[in-house]
Amino acid sequence: MARIRPWLVAALVAYGAAATAADDERNAWRIECRGGADSHGQIVFSFSEDGSDITRIPVAIPNDTPENNVARRIRKELRQFLPKDAYGVDIDGGETVVVIARNATRQFEIRLEQNTVPGTEIIVSRE
Repeated sequence: MARIRPWLVAALVAYGAAATAADDERNAWRIECRGGADSHGQIVFSFSEDGSDITRIPVAIPNDTPENNVARRIRKELRQFLPKDAYGVDIDGGETVVVIARNATRQFEIRLEQNTVPGTEIIVSRE
C-alpha cells in the first residue's frame, strides 16, 4: 500500500478550500423566462454596478415569441449594453439567461423593472 505524504494532503486540502472560496465569490445573476409571448410587449431590466447609477435595459418582445427566443432576445440586449470584457452573458437550458462578472470583486445587480409581455413570466435571482 502506498504511503500518503502529509505535504500532499495539506496541498490538496488548501486547493479544495481555495476552489470553494472562489465559487462563493462568484457574482452571477439568473434571468429565467417562463412561457412564450401571447402578444407583443416589453421587458425592462435595471442594471447597476458597484453602487453606480442605474441603467435601464429595454427588451422588445414580438407577438408569438417562444420562451427560448425570449431568453435569446434578453441575452442579445444585455450583451449590447454590458461591457464584454467585464461580463459574460449566456443561455442556460434554453430559457435562462446567466450574467456573470468576469472579476469576482465586481459587484452588480440586475432587477426586473417592467414586464408588459402577456404569457411570459420573468424571474430574476442572484446565483
